[in-house]
Amino acid sequence: MKCIVVTPEKTEIDQDASFVVAPLYDGEYGIGQGHTPVVARIGAGELRITAPDGAKSVFFIEGGFLESSGDVVSILTNRVLTPDEVTLEKAEADLASAQALEQTTAELFAQKEKAVRTARGMAAAARKWGKK
Repeated sequence: MKCIVVTPEKTEIDQDASFVVAPLYDGEYGIGQGHTPVVARIGAGELRITAPDGAKSVFFIEGGFLESSGDVVSILTNRVLTPDEVTLEKAEADLASAQALEQTTAELFAQKEKAVRTARGMAAAARKWGKK
């Protein structure tokens, strides 16, 4: 199976995988070999990829969509970060900034909610990865 992760700028990840766990909007979702085709909305959180040899890699991804069809898991996302790029300090600062955003219109409310979800997802990943 192949896992491909694309941002608006470029293909960030293109690797063989035996299992992929993605952070959907409403919880985690696992996909293995021969999985039923699916299209799903991605949330902000940890993407885990297990290679055929058992090696595991993790990334933080921020929103988008997932499609699994045949032997390919395709993820379109806004941003991909490695564990080295994620810190709890940065996530908490982003959360404070997001919570301070105005929400006087429906559009501003939606932007604030997205920023809060992203910062919380990043903070959760940082805690799990033991990052300060």
